[in-house]
Amino acid sequence: MRRIIILANVLVAILLAGVIAAQSVADRRQVVEAAYADAENLTDALAEHTRQTLVALDLTTRTVADSIVPLARLDLTDPEAVRAILSNRQTRSPTTKAIFVIDPNGRVLANPDQFLSAIADPSALPEFEQHQTGDGDRLIIGPPRQSGLGAGRDRWYVNVTRRIDNPDGSFGGVAGAALSIDYLLAFYDALRLGKGGAVGLFTTDGILIARSPFDEQFIGRDLSGGVLFGRLHTGGDRGRFTAPYTTDGGVRLTAYRRAANDRAVVYVGLSEIEVLAPWRARLLFRGALGLLAMALFAGGSALVLRHTQRQRAWSERQSERLSLLASEAARLAQARDTTTAIDALATAARRLTGARRVVTRLTRMPGDMEQVRATVTADGYAAWRDYRHERDEATIQRLTEERGRPVILTAKDLQSELEGHAGTGDEAPPPRHNVLAVPIMSVDGATLGIIQLCDKEAGAFTADDASEILQLASTTGAVIERLQAFAALQTALAETRARKAEIDTIFSSISDAVYALDDDWRVVYMNEEAERQLQRPRETLMGRVLWDQFAGIEDTPIYGEYHRARREGQPVSFEFFYPPMKAWFAVRGFPHEQGLTAYFHDITRRVETDERLRQSQKMDVIGQLTGGVAHDFNNLLTVILGHAEDLVEYLAAAPPEVREEAAAILAAGERAAELTHRLLAFARRQPLRPRTTAVDELVAGMEGLMRRTLGENINIQIMATDDLWEAVVDPGELENALLNIAINARDAMPEGGRLTIETSNVVVDEAYAAENQIDPGAYIVLAVSDTGAGMSPETLSRVFDPFFTTKPQGKGSGLGLSMVYGFARQTGGHVKIYSEPGQGTTVRLYIPRAAADAVAEEPPPAPAVVPRGTERILVVEDDEPVRHHTVASLRALGYAVEACANGPEALTLLDAGASFDLLLTDVVLSDTMSGKAVAEAAGKRLPGLKILFMSGYTANAIVHHGRLDEGVMLLSKPFRRADLAQKVREAIDA
Repeated sequence: MRRIIILANVLVAILLAGVIAAQSVADRRQVVEAAYADAENLTDALAEHTRQTLVALDLTTRTVADSIVPLARLDLTDPEAVRAILSNRQTRSPTTKAIFVIDPNGRVLANPDQFLSAIADPSALPEFEQHQTGDGDRLIIGPPRQSGLGAGRDRWYVNVTRRIDNPDGSFGGVAGAALSIDYLLAFYDALRLGKGGAVGLFTTDGILIARSPFDEQFIGRDLSGGVLFGRLHTGGDRGRFTAPYTTDGGVRLTAYRRAANDRAVVYVGLSEIEVLAPWRARLLFRGALGLLAMALFAGGSALVLRHTQRQRAWSERQSERLSLLASEAARLAQARDTTTAIDALATAARRLTGARRVVTRLTRMPGDMEQVRATVTADGYAAWRDYRHERDEATIQRLTEERGRPVILTAKDLQSELEGHAGTGDEAPPPRHNVLAVPIMSVDGATLGIIQLCDKEAGAFTADDASEILQLASTTGAVIERLQAFAALQTALAETRARKAEIDTIFSSISDAVYALDDDWRVVYMNEEAERQLQRPRETLMGRVLWDQFAGIEDTPIYGEYHRARREGQPVSFEFFYPPMKAWFAVRGFPHEQGLTAYFHDITRRVETDERLRQSQKMDVIGQLTGGVAHDFNNLLTVILGHAEDLVEYLAAAPPEVREEAAAILAAGERAAELTHRLLAFARRQPLRPRTTAVDELVAGMEGLMRRTLGENINIQIMATDDLWEAVVDPGELENALLNIAINARDAMPEGGRLTIETSNVVVDEAYAAENQIDPGAYIVLAVSDTGAGMSPETLSRVFDPFFTTKPQGKGSGLGLSMVYGFARQTGGHVKIYSEPGQGTTVRLYIPRAAADAVAEEPPPAPAVVPRGTERILVVEDDEPVRHHTVASLRALGYAVEACANGPEALTLLDAGASFDLLLTDVVLSDTMSGKAVAEAAGKRLPGLKILFMSGYTANAIVHHGRLDEGVMLLSKPFRRADLAQKVREAIDA
């Protein structure tokens, strides 16, 4: 122990020294840093003072120079005029000692107060020579010097000069102002830097201009080789250092900076001795405190050593009892039930104290449990093992509970308290010279029972006995509480497990996803369906705050609705879209005291289905509208194109401008016809002529056309698939669709890019087919991808709407992709667009596959000349201009023609005996009979009569599922005369 105390004293001494040293180092660093900060602040003030002083002198010299220049050459000027100027300026410059002018020959023209009289040759002044050889508008600070004459005789000053230029730009002399160094020193002395402080001003060449405290022997000397200028040349325009000064050898903490636009350098130095004086005083004070503390610690260590030696003997005596107490307490702690704990307490108390009789009794038991009692006796007290007297025990327990601590009672105390109520005879109490009664307490201070110890085998009970038994009693109380709590816990756990199993069974049978949140929005329950729909295992969510686990959820309606439900105490029901999962959810939230329970399910498929249904219904409505418009418009275009064609032929010999106007009418009509063609394609009313087609050959055949159409800055790549299936499609309409997609891609790449066309075979399953409203089966996919700007989700949702376009006005009709959509649906296929802003666009066109044994068909060759004929033709057309134009065109082709305005009129003509080779009828007629009905009735009257339909809108009369009925021939409006001639000839010759 002695060694330990000595070592502790040494360590404390080292620790104190280290602490004092560390504090002193930190204190010194702070003192030095504060001194540097003060010096830098003073340096800033000094720099500002120098700048203002030089600005005032610069204004003076500049004013003098500007006033003298109009006098022409200075060496020819009247000195009196110059003196007048200087005198006027001198009165306005209180900081200036004197203002003077030197002509270009070095002569002093004006020298107030004989300021420069002591200078034999002013032209030899360094500042004069610098101005004479220099070529700029520059203020020069000369070296300090003493004045020779006048009121300021023997006083130090410094010249601040400026060059005077003649009107022709030549050197005209020097204007100068003398600054008294006393003026500077008056400011420097006011800075109060202490006895050892120094402040001064240098020129940037290292010439000392002014210094406080003033030392005449260093004024005007070149000190550029000192520490300050060494730092200035390497450390920037400002800095700090600690070093001895050249002037007096004093060590100072110095701050410096350039001033007045780099024409001067100012510095402030604080004496290191003065700066550190307070620090040294504090260091001495800390050292004294450390020595005092060390002395006190050493004295205390001596006292502790002596006390420790005394305590060691007592500790050794107590060690055995404490060891026994610890072992008995450990045995108590291992008890597995209350009875064992009480028995262990009685046995331990007798073993520890040597009591002849020990009784333990628990009086406070949970529920209806009976009291627990244990008795341990020595051999001589075995006869009283079962002694029990309620009044006796109740009295001792009352005394113990009243005092709330162990009680030691003598025989006299017992007699006085019992007052003759103890048992007699067989009920006589055991011999009790003294009794130790200790309460068995719970952790919260409630009395659980009592332990009574009677008559020690040696001596009386002591306070140590009472303390040790109290420790055992407290341990017993804790053990009993633990056992009771464990039993209650097991019961509660069993009930909780049963309830949880019941809840799990209930929620597992619910088809909805369910989770529960506590009052702090933490997830406390979720069923398996919630795990599946949230795509998160419950282990990652249980016990965590809902808002922290799902990014961006606070910006969705669920955040506000849940808080509203909790705030108002009312259930909420709502639907919302969660962007990170790209899913829609229907949610019902039910608030309760512990938090909120939510039932939800994924309704994404339903929402998407509803959206597709709305889109389909919208497209059907627009299709019906456009189909109806196209019917009437095509009738008009038939007449317009027919007459325009006649007009072009009639004006073949007319002047060029007239022919051009007629051709423009025809071209406009053809463009209008193309517009109605696109409208009908979108409306799925364009009659298709599908046939088995090799799609890869069709795409390869269009490559040249697309390169010419898209331009040279678009790189086209065609990636065909080996063994591509044949398709059932109208090849002409497929070419139009592919060209429209390519043109849209070109417009999305104004700076050029890459267009990739890929073909592939796919098999669509039932799920994809149901989602996109097509039949499951085999399809050929034509994918067109570009590297353009891409589309936003808003644009993508409207891309198939007719007349919707993102192009500038006049740059697109908005029918290109609408036509592609209608063509794909009418063909029995499907079109899908994938696009993101900045990522380009891909259009995937699904075309039904042809039968495996189908052979690609070649389109019939176009006739070399317009066919003619002499057969008889019956024309049925309810639109008079169209009827008139059709009849005229057929007669011009050589046919004999009769015309009717409706079906009944035509049938009446046939019933009268008229015979015809061909019936040319409009499909849609204005009366009750359609063109198809007229054709069927006419065929019955004239077996073998050939039928040719014409229409600008086929409806469903002769076109089903996007293609003409078997054996039906159709002339589509609007038509040219050549189209009419070819179709009529085909129908008659069929």
